Amino acid sequence: MVSFSHHLHKIKSYLIDRRPFGHGRILKLIDRVFFDKIPSGEILTKTLYGFPLFIQPSVDRGLEKKIFFTGTYEKGLLHVLDCLLTRGDTVVDAGANIGLISVFCGLRVGKDGMVMAFEPHPETIPILRRNIEVNGLSQVAIYECALGRSSGTAKIYSNLQINRGAASMVDFVKGAPSFDIRVAVLDNILSELGPKRVRLLKVDVEGFEMEVLKGAKMLLSCADGPILVIECSLTRLNFQYSIGDLFWFLTEVHHYKVFRFSISKERISRLVPVHSADDLPHHDNIFAFKQAHLSTLHNKNAIF
Repeated sequence: MVSFSHHLHKIKSYLIDRRPFGHGRILKLIDRVFFDKIPSGEILTKTLYGFPLFIQPSVDRGLEKKIFFTGTYEKGLLHVLDCLLTRGDTVVDAGANIGLISVFCGLRVGKDGMVMAFEPHPETIPILRRNIEVNGLSQVAIYECALGRSSGTAKIYSNLQINRGAASMVDFVKGAPSFDIRVAVLDNILSELGPKRVRLLKVDVEGFEMEVLKGAKMLLSCADGPILVIECSLTRLNFQYSIGDLFWFLTEVHHYKVFRFSISKERISRLVPVHSADDLPHHDNIFAFKQAHLSTLHNKNAIF
């Protein structure tokens, strides 16, 4: 069934991307015949990219349910990451969730590279660990903590009524289950590892993004600082910052150039420049590049 679902995912991906006449009816027919019943419990499924993941689509109505139906999640984002990364790169994945991006990047950077996967939620960490192990990725190191501007402890709040990945350190759902977690500073962790050039820093931490970035000031201040992928949202409560603050921090403090998807992270589309905070998306990923990145990108034509 895993292999058969993989072939169906490829067909669905083609229909979604190419949108031939009648594609909507065909997609509905495939779902009605083959994906009508969402399995209970945990299953192992092959993604559109060929690697397996443990998922619980009956529990998580976001990423895991989408992977069950389509074999992928945020296809546009994964396409850009594939263009940006090469063997030997180092990636920091802040908010690794069950590991889709950590596994994807780990396979892209290879044994000579490294992925630092940060996930603080105690109920998500075991699934993340199994997904790293089932793919044999010794180059992915799991850090069971959140990232912030200062080290210490904090609470993380579950938000399963939305999805597993909506767990947040911002308490915006009254009565949500919470867990005590450890918070670390990225600059401190990197200094302990010794000289290491981080190629890409992805931050998707449900409203705590600025805290992560403020704990990486030394990293971001470098002329060859990392390419940034950051979730940007007006649709939720952020932790003491606006998206205008985020834009100013990136462009004025750390001299990044900001880009967004011309369509969205869910579909393969080109990146377009963001000239002001008013141009930022209401809820999507944004990319930030140093000028040095833009001058040396080998796959530039594939993403701009």
